[in-house]
Amino acid sequence: MGLAHTSDVSDEVRARVHRAIEEQGPLTFAAFMDLALYGPGGFYERPPVGEHGDFVTSPHVHPIFGELLGRALRDIWDALGRPDPFRVTEAGAGDGTLARQLLATLGDLPVAYTAVDVSPGARGALAAIEGVAVGSALDEPADLVVANELLDNLPFRVLRGDREVRIGLDDGRLVEVLTAPSDDLPAWRAEEDLVVPVGAFEFVERLARVLDPRGYGLLIDYGGIGSSGGPLHGYRAQQLVDDVLAAPGSADITAGIDFAAIAAHAEAAGLRAFPSVTQHDALKALGFESWFREELARQHTALDARDGVAAVRTWSGRSRASMLADPGGLGRFRWLLLATPGLPEPPWLEVSLAR
Repeated sequence: MGLAHTSDVSDEVRARVHRAIEEQGPLTFAAFMDLALYGPGGFYERPPVGEHGDFVTSPHVHPIFGELLGRALRDIWDALGRPDPFRVTEAGAGDGTLARQLLATLGDLPVAYTAVDVSPGARGALAAIEGVAVGSALDEPADLVVANELLDNLPFRVLRGDREVRIGLDDGRLVEVLTAPSDDLPAWRAEEDLVVPVGAFEFVERLARVLDPRGYGLLIDYGGIGSSGGPLHGYRAQQLVDDVLAAPGSADITAGIDFAAIAAHAEAAGLRAFPSVTQHDALKALGFESWFREELARQHTALDARDGVAAVRTWSGRSRASMLADPGGLGRFRWLLLATPGLPEPPWLEVSLAR
């Protein structure tokens, strides 16, 4: 959480980054992210999400997100032939908010739920949820893997023009250093930075291995198709951070996902990539508009009964929930469904694609 990332922690991580540069030379941006986010004392040592954390995700905005996502998972269970148990793994499970919502929504299904997170603090919080097995890595066979707002935080490399951006030292300060890119990076020359999501690629490769012998992966994140969807940046205490080098370990580091690149990598790993859809269209296909109308009717009923407190509470909930499907807000996020060969397109996705 924001308060947990003190200057002492930042100094510890900064010293570790400095030592790595002194020993190895300028670090790839992915190696820098690994130390700043996932190393000892790094940003993700404790879960930073939630109302009092550094940022919030869709499940924190309103529980209807988990309820509607649960309907999508129900369709996937049907498409898989209703396995018993239905092995669901949430990767990057954070503080467990989504896990609680999905377990409540899928309470009548034979769900075996595993929550995976690299953060020791997150795993401690997840272990307190009844019915949840906890892991630190995606390595157990699963019928379905869900990753909500995970890929954008996985380590990535950065290209600028025809050079690679690395992190070096200049008079004790962390600075960008432009170097010749290594052969394993794509040829590129442009004015804007190119984010190469090497961590997300590795995640997709692992996903292909754990969907054994058949299964789906649902990846939800922000970004675009054919572009990363925006420059890299960070978050600290719900505020945007432009200089992610200033205090490593104290802020999130993120960049939008190129869903076309992820889909192509998934196909190369042997998975089928269905066309991605916006969260706006996915939630509407899953019944968001009907729920919204029902909540409006509840608000009017409360007003008719002169129960102002209930009316305001319902209005407030609807207002928060509207952010989830707002095409200019969280509704622009994309849902990418992957599957092992031969599995069908679930009904909710078919409806989403028809919009």
